[in-house]
Amino acid sequence: LAWAWCCSLSRLCGATEGWDIAASIYSDQYCFQRCQDMLLLDGACYSTMAYTNTSSSFRVKIVNYGHKGEGWIIDYQEFSDDCITPVVSAASLPVGPCVNFLGRYRGQLQVKKRGGRCVGTDCSNLAVGEQNFYAAERCTGDPIMSLRRFVPLQGECLVTNNKSSQKFVLMPDQNETRIHQIDHPEDDKCSSIFPVDYNVVGRCYTLYDERSPRSFMWTAHRRTTALLAGTWHA
Repeated sequence: LAWAWCCSLSRLCGATEGWDIAASIYSDQYCFQRCQDMLLLDGACYSTMAYTNTSSSFRVKIVNYGHKGEGWIIDYQEFSDDCITPVVSAASLPVGPCVNFLGRYRGQLQVKKRGGRCVGTDCSNLAVGEQNFYAAERCTGDPIMSLRRFVPLQGECLVTNNKSSQKFVLMPDQNETRIHQIDHPEDDKCSSIFPVDYNVVGRCYTLYDERSPRSFMWTAHRRTTALLAGTWHA
């Protein structure tokens, strides 16, 4: 029971369960003129796109889960790279009110539960990709937990190392892991003229022959088998 309670409050007990952040972005001070709605994966490194030219990426992370009557709190921070070097200190934002968000813009934040047991409009339909690496060949043994990676699969622009970016789109193959990966080398806005495309399926891939990790695998997690990939852009 203790494990189940912690799992319900924590960010991710697995890619099938978690809390996502719904952000409505506004161009005015009082959050009347809505620009865009985003559904964000806790801890993912998103490109700031055209919202600001003073940073490359931003990250949101739930730090208070509203237990014992407390309010939900989400840490927001912008970075000059792939969410390693901050350009400003983290801001602790409450859920609900109109707050500063994404450069000069304002936003209202909500939390949405992701999981098969969640029913209703307050649930998240975010599809999430899980990438696991293995020290052994053929993806045998336990995954290397420090390398485990979770990414959203709706075509959001994510910042990676070397000022690069990438998108992941879940293809609508029912009950299969089939992901379209688009890399943008040396472009942190997913706007390069010649992106590099990959089609990833749910099988084991060989990585290195002489050192760990030697293999990796992707798994797609979605709310229903009918979930279709969408797009996310500024």
